[in-house]
Amino acid sequence: MNINFIKRFVFTSIGRKAVMAATGLMLGGFMLFHLAENLLLFKGEAAYNTWVDLLLSNPAIPLLELGLAAVFLTHIFFGAWVQIEDWLNAPRGYEARKWQGGRTIGSATMLYTAILILAYLIYHMLTFRFVDHSMGFYQMVTSAFRNGLFTAIYIGGAVALVIHLTHGLQSAFQTLGVNHPKYTPFIKTGGWVVALLMVGFAMISLYYLLELDLKCADSVYQVTIQ
Repeated sequence: MNINFIKRFVFTSIGRKAVMAATGLMLGGFMLFHLAENLLLFKGEAAYNTWVDLLLSNPAIPLLELGLAAVFLTHIFFGAWVQIEDWLNAPRGYEARKWQGGRTIGSATMLYTAILILAYLIYHMLTFRFVDHSMGFYQMVTSAFRNGLFTAIYIGGAVALVIHLTHGLQSAFQTLGVNHPKYTPFIKTGGWVVALLMVGFAMISLYYLLELDLKCADSVYQVTIQ
């Protein structure tokens, strides 16, 4: 592998966009995995805590977390670089016309949703990752979801993620050259499906905020004792 070629490629406009696209797809894949993890909450405390303990006991996890952080920071860095270039090269009056030409809410708000996602991620890490885990991960997560303020912030982050991905995923494939009349409709549809799946994060938080888990448990208990 020619390191000098990679360096030259990264410092071209298309190279920067390609790096941003590739890291964006990686992060999208991680979010699907993380959603699947969160769905384990519905299987109960034992199942969720067992999975989290299994992850944390894996010696490779710290390296994977560092790799994920590197991907995320790379995506932010190149995304900011590309955005600044767009601002510098944009024709006068571009902001006033940016909704023209088939632009969508997702494409027109990429910068703003990115900022919201970053702010939410920092809050999320401070709430779940860098805190005392002695109460158990299931209790920690469900207790947070029973807090109205946290759930509102969590839902806001999920909505920003949905909007960001409606454009980001299909744009990433296009940037990487996967752009063909035969496949593009499927890519766009797939991008929307993945984006809308992120609503699952909001639904999980609402489930615990409304204490539906306690109501379901109470119903099962009443049926059992009858």
